[in-house]
Amino acid sequence: MRGARGQRVPWVFLSCLCSCLLWPVVRGTMGTSLAIGSQSSTTSLSSTTSQTLTTLPPAASTAHSTAAPVPIKPEKGVSLFPYGPSVGDREFVERTTDFTSPLFRPQIGFPLGSSLRDYLYFTDNGQIIFPESEYQIFSYPNPPLRGFTGRDPVAMVAPFWDDADFSSGQGTTFYQEYDTLYHEHNLLVQQVESWINKFTDKRNYKAKWTLKVTWVNAPAYPAGWTFGTSTYQAILSTDGSRSYALFLYQSGGMQWDVTQRPGNPVLMGFSSGDGLYGHSALSSGPTWKRYQPDQLLNTHTGLRGLQLYSLHQEERPNYRLRCLQWLKTQPQWPTWGWNQVSCPCSWQQGLWDLRFQPSSIGWWGLGSRQLCSFSSWRGGVCCSYGPWGELLQGWRVHDPWQFGQELEPQNWCCRWSDQPALCALYWQRRPRVGCTGYRPPRPAWMFGDPHITTLDGANYTFNGLGDFQLVRAWDGNSSFLLLGRTAQTGSARATNFIAFAASYEARSLSLSPVTVRWFLEPNDTVRVQVNNQTVPFGTQHEGRETFNTTGVTVTRAGSEVLAAFDGAVAVWVRALSNILHASCSLPAEYQQRTEGLLGVWNGNPGDDFRMPNGSTIPSSSSEDSLFHYGMTWKTNDTGLLGERGDHPPSNFTPDFLTSLQKNKTLNETLFSKCHKDVRCIYDSLATGNTDTGLNTRMLFASQRRINATLNEYPPSIEGPHEVQAYLGQTTLVQYTSHPEHVTFTLRNSNSDFKLFENGTLLWTPKSLEPFTLEILARNVEVNLSSVFQPRTVVCACRDRSQCLYNQTGWVGNSSLEVARCRCGPSTFGHYCERSRDQCEAPCFAGVACVPGRGCGSCPPSLTGDGRHCAALAPGLHCENQSCPASYCYNRGHCHVSPERDCQPACTCHPAFSDSRCLVAGNPFTPAAPAGLPVRLIQLWLSEEENASVADVNASVAYRLGNLNVRAFLQNSQVLQINSSAAPASGSLRRHWRVFSKFQYLPQGPVIDFLNTKLLDAVVEVFLPQASWWRKNRSGRPRTDVNFHSISREDVHSVLALNVSTLKAYFKCNSYKDYRLVYSPQSGFTCVSPCSEGYCKHGGQCQHLPQGPRCSCVPFSIYTPWGERCEHLGMKLGAFFGILFGALFTLLLLGAVGFAVLYFWRFWRYSPGNHYSHRLDSES
Repeated sequence: MRGARGQRVPWVFLSCLCSCLLWPVVRGTMGTSLAIGSQSSTTSLSSTTSQTLTTLPPAASTAHSTAAPVPIKPEKGVSLFPYGPSVGDREFVERTTDFTSPLFRPQIGFPLGSSLRDYLYFTDNGQIIFPESEYQIFSYPNPPLRGFTGRDPVAMVAPFWDDADFSSGQGTTFYQEYDTLYHEHNLLVQQVESWINKFTDKRNYKAKWTLKVTWVNAPAYPAGWTFGTSTYQAILSTDGSRSYALFLYQSGGMQWDVTQRPGNPVLMGFSSGDGLYGHSALSSGPTWKRYQPDQLLNTHTGLRGLQLYSLHQEERPNYRLRCLQWLKTQPQWPTWGWNQVSCPCSWQQGLWDLRFQPSSIGWWGLGSRQLCSFSSWRGGVCCSYGPWGELLQGWRVHDPWQFGQELEPQNWCCRWSDQPALCALYWQRRPRVGCTGYRPPRPAWMFGDPHITTLDGANYTFNGLGDFQLVRAWDGNSSFLLLGRTAQTGSARATNFIAFAASYEARSLSLSPVTVRWFLEPNDTVRVQVNNQTVPFGTQHEGRETFNTTGVTVTRAGSEVLAAFDGAVAVWVRALSNILHASCSLPAEYQQRTEGLLGVWNGNPGDDFRMPNGSTIPSSSSEDSLFHYGMTWKTNDTGLLGERGDHPPSNFTPDFLTSLQKNKTLNETLFSKCHKDVRCIYDSLATGNTDTGLNTRMLFASQRRINATLNEYPPSIEGPHEVQAYLGQTTLVQYTSHPEHVTFTLRNSNSDFKLFENGTLLWTPKSLEPFTLEILARNVEVNLSSVFQPRTVVCACRDRSQCLYNQTGWVGNSSLEVARCRCGPSTFGHYCERSRDQCEAPCFAGVACVPGRGCGSCPPSLTGDGRHCAALAPGLHCENQSCPASYCYNRGHCHVSPERDCQPACTCHPAFSDSRCLVAGNPFTPAAPAGLPVRLIQLWLSEEENASVADVNASVAYRLGNLNVRAFLQNSQVLQINSSAAPASGSLRRHWRVFSKFQYLPQGPVIDFLNTKLLDAVVEVFLPQASWWRKNRSGRPRTDVNFHSISREDVHSVLALNVSTLKAYFKCNSYKDYRLVYSPQSGFTCVSPCSEGYCKHGGQCQHLPQGPRCSCVPFSIYTPWGERCEHLGMKLGAFFGILFGALFTLLLLGAVGFAVLYFWRFWRYSPGNHYSHRLDSES
């Protein structure tokens, strides 16, 4: 071997020269080439993206040191990052031929190609694998000859993919995860970041998750007699949107002997499985050079032994990361006033709660109507309502001016995340707002000439002239003052309001009191001032003009102006008939703490007429007494209302109703027009204008409707908050409501759900179609509705016992969740729908795998189990041994086996049962001939994602290629038929016709599956998948086009062959008298007559080259004979032996009987025996 190595230098030079000359040609055939700091791409026919990476320059460090690697001298190798227990690594090794590591689950996922992967693990064979599901764990010892293609069935990163063997006790692996989600400091991560920024021309890369795996002294298979080990390291790093892999090879540590590698050569690079892949620059060089990646020199930097790969297709925001980082900044439970605010229980109720204002926030899934209220000390709340006025959802916000930013975390954690667990954490920090604790405000009214309704509901008329304190209220957080100014109504001895002024002060605002003034202007207009400045209304929404400033929101709609103070107090003013009418709503916190013309708010109207000195007059007092009571609340402070422009008389006395009712004829007319309403009659008589009275009557009726609406509540819905179901089985749930006359309905109909009017819900999930279950309860008497959205979780696992209802994923953008599955040792897949098979991992190159049986024999001159094959190790202890001539019969291959003490051994066809390929008898699967017919079906599909022909082709191929039985060949034709508008979304629905081919194969259940189960399986595979199964891809043909569900009517059989027709294509050639049999589970099998009772009467069967032969075995008195031992002959000696034996036995039995009879008679008649006396003898 040393001599061979010494002679290799000229070949190295020639290989390098050839590589330099041929490399531009080779590069032109690839998809994309990435060099240091640059990247170029060309579109390939396979719609994949390839990267051919040169080695990139790392820094170095002393092995096992605690310091980060530092740059080393040119043309020197690089040391690995520190590894081992001393730096916190975990060791993992199993002393078996193959092993896999524990599963890694990055919280933020790992971007690979166009997908975000949830799981990964490493193997002993120099791979880091990204499985589709957490139970799809296999070790793949044999790299493919073609290398990576981008559409490989297994997504992986391969620093050194070849068959390793740790079973001898030599070698080990170490690994360590580095979570730096929250900018934690770590020297290794910092060094990785600096390399990535330098070698990719990035300046802002910050890793959030890093994995280091080190293979130390890894032996090649078989470890018992191969020379050399390899030591190398892989670093995976991601910032959530971008991902990279670094391969480091220990200088001088890659010592596998290429002459002992009989299979496909080592593979270095990666494949995302969805179109992106990359190869090492060594892939185009000679085989021996691939096994020395530590010697690969990058002429750019003069450093050896480092390769870097970009693993992401494009940068995409990682919403899991954003959600987790936001959650980190929030206390586990909200500390601000999250439990001190609620939503109105219906849209109708909220419209008259003047603390809430209609808002258009354009947020997802919240309907078209929202009401919002903001408080500096309680925070803000926004409430969304459905088309029937039902409360859909409420949520809290800190700052109304940062409303969009406030909602972003919910988008990150819920809407744009595929993990319900993150959404649950979000709602823990931001609890949902309902209407359980909602208490409507208490409005007081001032309208007409003027008539006042106090906070406790007492009604009276007060025609005082001047400025008056309507209400002063206070609590521990805020205080509020409302003043009103009246003027004489024309020449009548009556007054009406012409101005209002309010002052609000909150401790949480830390500012001067907020003041608002309303002034009556001509033509029933209202002039508004905030903090002594005229309001410049600007923002318009649905006919409303809004002005916002700290502590108050002012809204104008025509002649109505509303001011909401800090989400607590609301004052509504309207100009009508040259009179200002007003309403004031106070929160419950002010109860027991009010004074003024609006009374003492304590639930008792009898003490509302309390004067500033504390004395109270009865509510039944005369008009004159009530007038004098009201004048006690007159104020001379003009600081809030400002100076008056007129000088009203100080001795003004109004006309009272009793004096105005003397004209009986006029009273009867007004009595009829006003419908006996005293306020309407008074205002009409006092002003001499019937319209004024009618307006008063209208406002009073409106007040009563508003008060009634504020105190009407929609029906409640009681029942389970979570409904669990199993695919295909019916679940019954009962929901109830307390009020009578309540009917239950579903907002959206769905064939899987049936809800009866009494609240009985039946759920029979037939598919995984996205759906949001919303139960509506409607009280027809008050026309109010409630909605309830329970959590719906369906399980589609193969067996219900495998369902994990507490671990779920969303289906599309609906609220439907799919439970994850806990697969057993014999199944895997998202729903444990696939059975484990020994053929899941490819066999050694050139070795066929039989489903259910495993890999066949190793090729000639190799030894192993068919998955692991190795050379026969010449040069060890069998170097002078060879196979005898014609040692193996019937085209068997002879080799000298070190495992058998250098004795010759044969590799035989599966039919042979002996060690030298002479005696057949074993069943075997016939070979599939060329030109075998295919199974052809036609699919009718539709989608709304504007997918291209390539997208549809790739997506259909991906689904059909993952059927339980792998027989899909290709799509022969993909045609777009037409387009139509989707009834639900209104988007364009495109219709496709796809012809798909499947290959008939003789082994296993392929034929039975294709002929009897294929159509149902295709319908099932096109059901919508849970979110974790879907992959987001772009830029290349997608495999995740979301098709609408299909039925059996959409799948047509075009070509199918029955078993009788297929039988003509399979032959049991070269094995005389073998017979072809078929079973649905095993397919076609060549069976020897020996296994079907060819030899009769216990004859021993051997299937020789000339056909079956029987060895007859005598039994009992018979001797079988004939070609198949079908005849029986009797042995003569045995016959006479049996005859004489039987005669002797008869004689012996006769003698014994005679003796017994003789002795019995002797005993009977012997003397003294009483049986000897005669019966008639004398006594």
